[in-house]
Amino acid sequence: MLTRRSFLTTLGAAGGGVVAMPLVSRRGHEALLAQGTDARRADRLMAARPGVIRIDSNENPYGPGETVFATIRAHLAESNRYPVKSEDDLAATIAGVHGIKQENVILGSGSGELLRAAVSAFTSREHGVVSPEPTFEAPANWARFIGAPVIAPPVDAELRLDLDAMADRGKGAGLCYFCNPNNPTATVHGSTDVIVYVDSVNRSSPNTTVLIDEAYFEYVEAPDYATAIPLALANPRVVVTRTFSKVFGMAGLRVGYAIGQPATLAKMAAWLLGSNVSQLSLVAAAVTVGNGRHIAVEQRRNRVNRTSLRAFFEKAGYRVAKSDANFMMVDIKRDARQFKVDCLKHNVAVGRQFASLPTWTRVSLGTATEMRAATRVFARVLAAPPSTTGPGG
Repeated sequence: MLTRRSFLTTLGAAGGGVVAMPLVSRRGHEALLAQGTDARRADRLMAARPGVIRIDSNENPYGPGETVFATIRAHLAESNRYPVKSEDDLAATIAGVHGIKQENVILGSGSGELLRAAVSAFTSREHGVVSPEPTFEAPANWARFIGAPVIAPPVDAELRLDLDAMADRGKGAGLCYFCNPNNPTATVHGSTDVIVYVDSVNRSSPNTTVLIDEAYFEYVEAPDYATAIPLALANPRVVVTRTFSKVFGMAGLRVGYAIGQPATLAKMAAWLLGSNVSQLSLVAAAVTVGNGRHIAVEQRRNRVNRTSLRAFFEKAGYRVAKSDANFMMVDIKRDARQFKVDCLKHNVAVGRQFASLPTWTRVSLGTATEMRAATRVFARVLAAPPSTTGPGG
């Protein structure tokens, strides 16, 4: 349903004259469902059943911590007011953490809203989006919905993004989506690779914007990795996005942000809803974004659980891709869709199948207790002949 506010936002983004994106009519709704939205919802509803170990969506199983909960409780009385100052406060806090100016930050309802805004702002029917296969699907799905072409170079044999192919095939694109670490493969590129890639795109396709998604930044241990924020501050064709959904444990509160030059961010902001982050989410994010202790605790937990899960699969004879995130990809040597169904029968939800990697499954990291229970299920399922039955058994 297209609200008055989103309609006016669309008009503004289109220059006040022509509506550039299709109205979200029933036909548009069906178009989104055709891209798997309905199936995704059904999948998540099954994972949300009581008693299911949810290691399917790259969430932080430990949550945001008591500091965030106490802050939300302390601000409940402000729930009747639209957020105004708290938006500025969070943007200023984020800027302070990164040592940048507040004008270099915009907020989103999770980073997902910002990715959609970038596709709307920088692509068109003539200038599409480069979105590798596989990567986080939201930018490509939105591009298809608004009629922009999608260029999808496959990952390489190590499940790393093929940056040369992305640069070669992305000439003339409006946007290049660079998820680093990449979801779902959990692989990462070092800072030199990122700089060389951006320079290559700038030279061969100077009107192309590169969006570097650093949703899993805090989990990376690769020594050559670094944030691309300095690139975004120096280069009007680069934007970096971050989210509070991962290490900060706030996936359900929906807060993200983008960093870039003010003029670049303004093009994206034209596609964002006003008051797009709730009052309680804003104050919660403000108290955790600079909380180094919370980050260190979550990094340590993630490292221990990631090492243990890798050891389990490798000891069982399965290939595990290198992971610099809070999930990993495992070649289970059977149909990943059916493996997911079989695990659900035992109340363990793992990631969905990705078409280009049909025998690889994505496993998010849960708590230590959850992972011990999950590995027992994995051992049981993988010891049995591949199943061909549905969730009902």
